[in-house]
Amino acid sequence: MIVLCTHNDGGVGKTTLALHIVECLQTKLSRILLIDCDDQADSWQFHSNSLPKQNKDIFLGNDVSVIWNRKREPIRRLVKPEQYDHIILDMDSALQHSVEMILGSQPDLVLVPVNASQKIKALRNLSRTLNVVAQLAEKTGHSPKTIIVPLGVPIEDIQVVLQQTDLQNLNWSLAPAMPNLQDLMQLALYQDRRYIWQYPGYEYLLNYFSNLLTL
Repeated sequence: MIVLCTHNDGGVGKTTLALHIVECLQTKLSRILLIDCDDQADSWQFHSNSLPKQNKDIFLGNDVSVIWNRKREPIRRLVKPEQYDHIILDMDSALQHSVEMILGSQPDLVLVPVNASQKIKALRNLSRTLNVVAQLAEKTGHSPKTIIVPLGVPIEDIQVVLQQTDLQNLNWSLAPAMPNLQDLMQLALYQDRRYIWQYPGYEYLLNYFSNLLTL
């Protein structure tokens, strides 16, 4: 499975989704590649607890390999995709040329986050992001499942934007809203290097992220 986590804007939850989805896909036999295309290299730092030194640096973890792909090179210039069971892309832009460039093969699933800390910005460019995915699907004939993921944002706010967006060529759905846990999420990812469901009282969120793969 190839999963693309993307949005036109930064800070709206792409890395949050990518890291949690990677963990949901892990099994004893799975081979997972996480491609970090963000200049900040947050996914890389989460797994390695260090900064990459140059483009295409690779961190080999016990269960997950991470490549920092700052130049957004196509997948097949980085690895042989068939060597992995799952590839997850943490993509910092949904501009059409960037998406086309990075996808050596088309994604099976596109996750588009909208988080509470950047709510106005995330909603403002949500239509643009969805349109890019729709245009790519129309051009290639491949229409991946696209899921809009509200990370602490009310469903109603997103529905207002969707009503004003042409979704005719998009195979899309809207996930249930996750509670607004932005402060705890930032602590988890950027300080503790933990997953949100590892904190007492939030164990149920493992099912929330796992269910995104089956919506």
